[in-house]
Amino acid sequence: MASVRQHIENVIIGQGLAGSAVAWTLHWAGQSVLLLDRAEPQTASRVAAGLITPVTGKRMVVSADYNQNFASAKNFYRRVETETGEAFYSEVEMLRLFEDEQRRAAFLERSDKAESLKISEWEGKVQAGQAVQQGIRMRQAARLDTKRYLSATRRHFEELGSYRRTEWAEGDYQYTERNGGKGSRAAVITLASQAVTTNRLIMCTGAATTKLFPEVPNNPARGDILTVRIPDYDRPEVVHRSIWIAAENDGSQTVGSTYDWNNTSTAPTVKGRQEILGKLSRIVEGPVEVLEQVAAVRPTMRDYEPVLGQHQKWPNVFILNGLGSKGALKAPMLAKKLLAYMTGATEVESEHSYDRLLARKTTLQRPLTTLAQQVVSEVLKGGETVIDATVGNGFDTCFLAESVGTAGRVIGFDVQHSAIESTSRRLKAGGFANVDLKEQSHSELKTAVQAETVTAVMFNLGFLPRSDKTIVTKAASSTLAIAAALEVLEPHGILTILAYRGHDGGQDEYEAVQRLLLAYGEQYDQQRIDSVPARQTSPVLFILRKTETNE
Repeated sequence: MASVRQHIENVIIGQGLAGSAVAWTLHWAGQSVLLLDRAEPQTASRVAAGLITPVTGKRMVVSADYNQNFASAKNFYRRVETETGEAFYSEVEMLRLFEDEQRRAAFLERSDKAESLKISEWEGKVQAGQAVQQGIRMRQAARLDTKRYLSATRRHFEELGSYRRTEWAEGDYQYTERNGGKGSRAAVITLASQAVTTNRLIMCTGAATTKLFPEVPNNPARGDILTVRIPDYDRPEVVHRSIWIAAENDGSQTVGSTYDWNNTSTAPTVKGRQEILGKLSRIVEGPVEVLEQVAAVRPTMRDYEPVLGQHQKWPNVFILNGLGSKGALKAPMLAKKLLAYMTGATEVESEHSYDRLLARKTTLQRPLTTLAQQVVSEVLKGGETVIDATVGNGFDTCFLAESVGTAGRVIGFDVQHSAIESTSRRLKAGGFANVDLKEQSHSELKTAVQAETVTAVMFNLGFLPRSDKTIVTKAASSTLAIAAALEVLEPHGILTILAYRGHDGGQDEYEAVQRLLLAYGEQYDQQRIDSVPARQTSPVLFILRKTETNE
């Protein structure tokens, strides 16, 4: 065993986007660092396109805190460019094409949010001779040449003697407590193979899980990227529509990317290539020449939030990981937050904390959908009339049909024909004939029920899973329906509202429902159950029980 010769304040495992951001942040804070990295060529950080964009995903979600993250990233990368003498960060406009008129209308409803992010409508061609397309122009966007940035970072820390290319061995550390024993932040970690001791060990290992933090990442996603030549392609901006197209200086284009949660190999696949080319054909016309295909695995989390925190047993062991496809944007700000946390200046937000994974693993709370059914089942004895105000794929509808029995009646509402069809099939398969499905808005609930009173009403506010996520319940119709449901609810009846807040308009609808329920005050027994852990975008279950005094 090598003898210990050097003490370093911070040892960072992994020199991807997360590890590099942590290294620079600590270096600028005057602390010594040592980067240990395998220098693998096919990591997500090195293969990534480095796109920094305010609108993401199929639902064209405007990223929360984008302006703050963008400013932090810009200042960070410009400073690294100055110190390394390399150029790898550029602010570039981006275009996002609308897939259909419905998505266009849905996005333009949020124009107030878009204005602050320098987003405006756009109309034009992406290819000579092509028909005009519509979309949005994003002027506050950027691109990071991740390969050049990571190489410049590596060279800089190599020159400082603060980088080593090495294999990381899981058991190659010894934790020694000092000054107060367990929990002391003065503890020292010994890495025998590197002949160093350190005050902090910081894990930034990307898609590679470790025994120290086995839950991270808990949902890695493979992504394929192609380098192609598109005939008559004429857009300097990065163009998005299901995939993205980024023009390169040599006349080629980089196109990506796929999301595959079932295959975590970095070997290029025919499936990935065909998926990208299929989506590309919806944007451009004519033959496309494929020059290269690469693949890597993103360190994504199931809740799509990064992980920042410390080991439960060893408080001098920290983690920054799970940045997914937003590493170029978020790494600089998260590195600052990690430094503030490690030095005791601030606490970690609950949605980023590693503790949220431990809580999720140990909590006894059932899913909110199960809890909603459980409280409803407590008041149903058989023979009642009940309502599924948002049938969706029919799970609550079947639950209600079984609970009230053949002598009871279920009335189900949904505006989407596909929801009515899938629910009908599920009811038929279950042998339920006591359900009246109505392809209409739940805002018409009172008229449809007529003179009947009902024992239970269930709402799931949001979008239909595995369907068009731009079709969502709206605050105006949902509050009308809830108010009507409370009117027809019989004494001792129950109403459940599961409000999903993560989609566009979901937060507004949730707040409208909250205001409505607040107006009822003490008229109903009300209960609120949050997801565990509770986050700003996580679902909330409201339960209202009607008493005799409500009449």
